[in-house]
Amino acid sequence: MQVHQKQISSSSLNPTQVHPTKFWSKDVWTAEELGLKVRPGNSETKLYFQRIQQNWLKEFTKKYIFYRAASLEFLSICGNLKAIKCFSFFLARFFPELTHVHQINERILTEYYIYLKQQKYKPSHIKRHLICLKVFLDVGNIQGWFNISHEFLGDWIGAAQKDIKVTPRFIPDDVLSQLNQHLIALPEPIQRMVLVIQECGLRVSELVGLNKDCLQQDSTGGWFLKFIRWKMKKEDIIPISHELAGVIKAQQDYIRNSLSSEYKYLFCSSTRYFENQELVEFSPLPKLMSSQKFNQYLNWLAYKFNIHDNSHSTWHFQSHQFRHTVGTKMINNNVPHHIIQRYLGHTSPTMTSVYAHLMDSTLKKEIENYHSKVVNMTGEIVKSEFAYLDKNAELQWMKKQVLGEVLTHGYCALPAHLDCSKGNACLQCGDFRTTREFLDKHKEHRERTHQALEIALANNWKRQIQVNEEVLNNLNNIINELEKD
Repeated sequence: MQVHQKQISSSSLNPTQVHPTKFWSKDVWTAEELGLKVRPGNSETKLYFQRIQQNWLKEFTKKYIFYRAASLEFLSICGNLKAIKCFSFFLARFFPELTHVHQINERILTEYYIYLKQQKYKPSHIKRHLICLKVFLDVGNIQGWFNISHEFLGDWIGAAQKDIKVTPRFIPDDVLSQLNQHLIALPEPIQRMVLVIQECGLRVSELVGLNKDCLQQDSTGGWFLKFIRWKMKKEDIIPISHELAGVIKAQQDYIRNSLSSEYKYLFCSSTRYFENQELVEFSPLPKLMSSQKFNQYLNWLAYKFNIHDNSHSTWHFQSHQFRHTVGTKMINNNVPHHIIQRYLGHTSPTMTSVYAHLMDSTLKKEIENYHSKVVNMTGEIVKSEFAYLDKNAELQWMKKQVLGEVLTHGYCALPAHLDCSKGNACLQCGDFRTTREFLDKHKEHRERTHQALEIALANNWKRQIQVNEEVLNNLNNIINELEKD
């Protein structure tokens, strides 16, 4: 079965269908006017054209933004506009005599490239600005707005790319330990946000935009998180631990008890955050929290409790660091690289190579044979409400790689918030689940149980006879059911 990755549209209304005369003359446009949705966690909802100092450039920029809004999400539109503002500032400072776009030539573009380098911007920053300028000129040439030669920009973009040194911004273990030690000082909803992003490595837009009903469970009791990857505009599912499932359930209860049923998200904002640099009581507001506020909570905690690295510098938290930390830990734990790519939602192995230089080339599909049938302690077939989770070989294999085996001979479907009272007596527990993957272990267990039962019968140990007969009966039922078909 195909992985559940539903494509999500970046806009609810195609900008080409919007009549621009309603807002074209204004120097402030909203995402709503362009028919675009704002990614959760992003506080930018408007486009400001005032800082483009040349009227002729402002007009072409509005044309360009309106054109690009048909295919880009709002966050990318904001980045394009910022790059053009930078170019406008450069022109106003060094070429104030320019009165038309046709006057832009190779000499001006070359001096702009030198200007960017003189500002001591990072190579990645220079690359982004050059790409945005190149695409702006590409679109203008193709649409017939102007005709400007700029092929050489590609060489400069390549040069900037060579200077980029990509290294994971992971959080050291001792810093994470300090964070978790003082986590209780944060409001409970923020604590839960930190626990989710720590385990899953979500982008902050994916975290704050989690749906209230994001939790799903397969027939073995394994838990999965369903969410939208806004960057790729698709719906995705990843496996999570029983403990994190318990955390999410607690947050679901919190939202249901605090806000109306119309609020559909797992996390929310607060009416107030800080007073005199101290936390105030979290008062839930039916509105998504911004990424800036989430980072502000983390850095308040770092400052309050002196969370520091090995150089004794106070650690500055950024939400994306958790994503790099999860990827780095997976590499260190020898999780196959294609699993990491799939788990983190990377579109190519190149993105995963941020964490490692090698890419495993195969995905094991044997799990398909194992999970075609799941049975409980008495050999009865167990089915999940979400059948596609059981049948999807990739998701089941990823769950095993990422979370590891819960038991040596099966799975535990005990709810995350409950403690096990059975000890090792799994074959006498209604929460026990197993598959063909463990068939050989069950046969070995049956042989040992036969031997134990013979000894108990010989000595007339009634309690041992009763227990071993029950276990033997369950094992026979399990083996018989798993060997069918």
